[in-house]
Amino acid sequence: MRHRKIIFVIGILAGIVILLTRCNDKNFSTADSRGDLYAGANTCGSCHKEMVNAHKRSNHYKTSGKASNAELKKYTSPSNNTVHYMNNGFVRVEEKQSQFFQSYILEEKELRSEKADIAIGSAEKAQTYAYWKDGQLLQLPLTYFTALQSWTNSPGYPITQPYFERPILSRCLECHASFASKTDVESGPLQLTEKIDPGSIIFGIDCERCHGPAAEHVRFHRDNPSVKQAKFIVSIKALSRQQQLDLCASCHSGNDLGVQRTLFAFRPGDTLTNFYFPYFGTGGKEPDVHGRQAQLLQASRCFQQSTMTCKSCHDPHQAAENETMVFIAKCMVCHQNSEHALQMKTDNKNCINCHMPLQVSKSLIFNNGTENKSIPYLLTTHRIAIYPEAEWSK
Repeated sequence: MRHRKIIFVIGILAGIVILLTRCNDKNFSTADSRGDLYAGANTCGSCHKEMVNAHKRSNHYKTSGKASNAELKKYTSPSNNTVHYMNNGFVRVEEKQSQFFQSYILEEKELRSEKADIAIGSAEKAQTYAYWKDGQLLQLPLTYFTALQSWTNSPGYPITQPYFERPILSRCLECHASFASKTDVESGPLQLTEKIDPGSIIFGIDCERCHGPAAEHVRFHRDNPSVKQAKFIVSIKALSRQQQLDLCASCHSGNDLGVQRTLFAFRPGDTLTNFYFPYFGTGGKEPDVHGRQAQLLQASRCFQQSTMTCKSCHDPHQAAENETMVFIAKCMVCHQNSEHALQMKTDNKNCINCHMPLQVSKSLIFNNGTENKSIPYLLTTHRIAIYPEAEWSK
């Protein structure tokens, strides 16, 4: 009897040791703001180090984050830190006590100054900034435009004077972050104000946003290291074509449709249309090149006459800036027997410039303030077609 009690006590102690070991494991914690089903992206690196490190260089990962003073220092100089407005005022980007602020000056008086807390956008094309005020995330007046290597008035902002009050809602973060918790607070008669919990935000697009919650996956493979086939995690290859498209389209199909529930709840394998209210529009307008990549791709003959998905051309784990030849090689997979394509390859011509040319976004309107001059925001269209006005280039 005494022997059994000893075995029983040892068994309990062993269980406690295992539990404490898991709790104290610095590489794995389920303290994720999305809930206990999520492991947290840092955990993925313990087994998938190379892929995670590569992903950290991608635009998906960099699409939001805390404002980087080192990056802002690179973008800012005495000759490149100011945008003027028609009221003779101006906003200046300036460093104060190792933090960067956007300050409004009128008649030599500083009327307002707000710190850049959050950066939104990967900065491949542009990066805009936001600050916290009473639980709201509000957009700052100036955006850094990478193509011009200059500061501009933020998209859609007035040219008469600086504007500091545009809220950045959780709906925006659904495409620029992996999670954010929000509450609606009554701010007046029949008026609600959305407040976001700063500590809940998971910046960038992380592993579990595309592969689903991974806590069970991590636990299983830590307990069963000899099992090499991935369990309890979504393999993108295992999804149907439509499921793969829906996964990408959850961010790349625009944000102008009414949502029945937050897209933070979307998991790989879900049906995207179940998250939107029905749309009865005519659909006559050409989808904008900003955010509507899914619709543009699906309007392409290349898409309609093949089984291609977004992954046919894009590796979401890799940074793809300035890798034009990589994308041309993707085109040649299907067009290797085309005399036209082969000739273009021989002449070292860029087929993307002709068949997926840069186009001006109609939804993001930039201006430079004083001159009331529009600044075109050019993005590669994902409608693969023949554009007579496009020119071949190397």
